[in-house]
Amino acid sequence: MHCGLTRFVPAGAVLALAVALGACAAVTPRVGIADAATANLAQFAGQPGIRFWGDEVPSDIKAEVRLKLPNMPRLAQGASVRKGRPKVEILALSGGGGDGAFGAGLLKGWSTRADRPEFEVVTGVSAGAIIAPFAFLGSDYDDELEEIWTHYRTSEIVTAQILPGLLGGSALTDSQPMADLIAQYVDKKLLRRVAQEYMRGRILLIGTTNLDAQRPVVWNMGEIAHSGHPHALALFRKVILASAAIPGAFPPVEIPVQVGTEQFTEMHVDGGTTREIFVSPVRAPFRAFDALYPNPPTRQLFLVTNMKVTPEQNVVKAQTIPIAARAISTLIKSQSQGQVYRIYRMAKDDGVDFNYIAVPPDFDGKANEFFDPEYQRALFNEGVRLGASGTGWMKEPPQGWRG
Repeated sequence: MHCGLTRFVPAGAVLALAVALGACAAVTPRVGIADAATANLAQFAGQPGIRFWGDEVPSDIKAEVRLKLPNMPRLAQGASVRKGRPKVEILALSGGGGDGAFGAGLLKGWSTRADRPEFEVVTGVSAGAIIAPFAFLGSDYDDELEEIWTHYRTSEIVTAQILPGLLGGSALTDSQPMADLIAQYVDKKLLRRVAQEYMRGRILLIGTTNLDAQRPVVWNMGEIAHSGHPHALALFRKVILASAAIPGAFPPVEIPVQVGTEQFTEMHVDGGTTREIFVSPVRAPFRAFDALYPNPPTRQLFLVTNMKVTPEQNVVKAQTIPIAARAISTLIKSQSQGQVYRIYRMAKDDGVDFNYIAVPPDFDGKANEFFDPEYQRALFNEGVRLGASGTGWMKEPPQGWRG
């Protein structure tokens, strides 16, 4: 929910003041990890295979996967096969705050056609992390997506706590209502279904940012679901919440880890802080993963950006708050463009069928609050229209993104 920060003006405006005043408040210390070498060894309850550093560049993908995903079955076991090669379809969902309604609507509209794939890989960041588990499980969950993205307003998702946030707290809101909402929809039945699909060779990945390490973390949600760990459901929900935790606006999510017998907590925030969108657990060309399949697959890639990525002309007030908000919005757009173009180059280099869609530049709805059901319903319906028609997909990013 990173780019929604531009509609949550108080967070950006008071951040510097919060830093200044925070020194005056007593904060309960946590036991974090102070050095990178120890951070590399940290695991949740000693469980391997549930996460990667998203910026790793392994020299041997096959060995890395065997080491870190010991329970992973052969990939794409249920994938369709063309001329002896599995067809692998990948869906990547970006952040976007309340604009996540677009991606949810796009999927529902797509379900009305006969060509919505059963994606072998689904990735999500921030708003995309909330959509991703339901997208992974297919059209059976379209109604849940519609409800999540069109029925709730800001006051039902977060509780403002401006003064505690200014005086040394971790954020300007309490996100417990959001945690409760996630728990309402992400239940034991959903966890079992994700585990079942994982054992069919399908992958669900969600990105967070480890703020202590300043690095992206990619969570293997299927491994969490399949683990049988007593806290698997709680961790699954925490990862989604962390991926959507805008720094300063929403509280970070502390995840307990261990190194040997020592116990620590990691601080995780919005995955969009490091990457707005991603397509694989580590930094590597698509072809580097060919060795994990019985035969090199053909790939089809669908990137969904839950925001407008084209410039929008607007007169900015010469005041601190509007200037800061506009600057953040511009930075996020630029970052998103760069990441999408890098993925496009990767796809082109390896013969991957590239497909990209974003909120249309001519969509003229305006949100009156951070989560505005009326605005999100209109954006959801726009997504449904494009998903049902199959129009709006681009085979390459706009020319201006090429630098």
